[in-house]
Amino acid sequence: MSAIRNAVLAILASLLALAPLRSGAAETVAATQASPASADCRRLLQLAQCLASVEMSSNSPPDEAYRGRWQRYPGNESAASVQRDGKDIELIVLGDGRHVAKTDFESTAVATPAELGALLASTPVMWLGILLGENFELPLPGRDLDAVGETSWAYGVEKYRVQVQAQGEGRYRIDLAKTATVGGEAPPEPAPQAGECSDAEAKAGRCEQPFVFSTAEDRAARLAELAPVGSGFTAIIGLQVQTQALPDSLSLSGWTSSDGKAYATLGDARRAGKPAAKE
Repeated sequence: MSAIRNAVLAILASLLALAPLRSGAAETVAATQASPASADCRRLLQLAQCLASVEMSSNSPPDEAYRGRWQRYPGNESAASVQRDGKDIELIVLGDGRHVAKTDFESTAVATPAELGALLASTPVMWLGILLGENFELPLPGRDLDAVGETSWAYGVEKYRVQVQAQGEGRYRIDLAKTATVGGEAPPEPAPQAGECSDAEAKAGRCEQPFVFSTAEDRAARLAELAPVGSGFTAIIGLQVQTQALPDSLSLSGWTSSDGKAYATLGDARRAGKPAAKE
């Protein structure tokens, strides 16, 4: 499990106020389609509401690498997918909040179906906020951003290079790469003070040594949890929502649903969520 994904999940709860899967987000996207690169949508605190698509690819070590995609559709529906180690997980969230999923994984090691869409959509927004601050704005076309940001850990900071490029039609490329870990050197253990209980005396039971917190051991353990230098991701985010919905004829053979029912097609799943017509 990648350190970047761990950080995303740890902060995901605080991002729910910005989550792009909220029911009101569709209206925000619709209102900004005419000008997808408007100032409001370029601001970090509004960006999550304006997101219509995210394409992710990780630059982590081979056993951590993945590719993912999230797309919003009309009717407050969305679809997400992740490919890792030659296996796939796919998810479709319907307008009423139910979802259908299909996976090649024995267990959902990449993400659970419930978190998959929010994980993919929130990752770029979260990292821009962590490294560049909540006042960050996406650059205008021709004004590419190349910046250095950092985030703290128990004994220092992690440094990242962040590049953001406007690609036109409401699309932006975000490249993030870890460049350094600062503070990973183990300090010398403190020298014993006069009058302290020695190891030999403690072993003989003549005195009791106080508990001494090992900074070196703790630092080494914390350091092992961090992402390696060179890890990161590339994301292409889009602010222009699809105008064409997923087709009713889409086969759901082999898919499972959050309501425990089997559906032959996406249309069947949609119709099952609609209230029965009154006679």
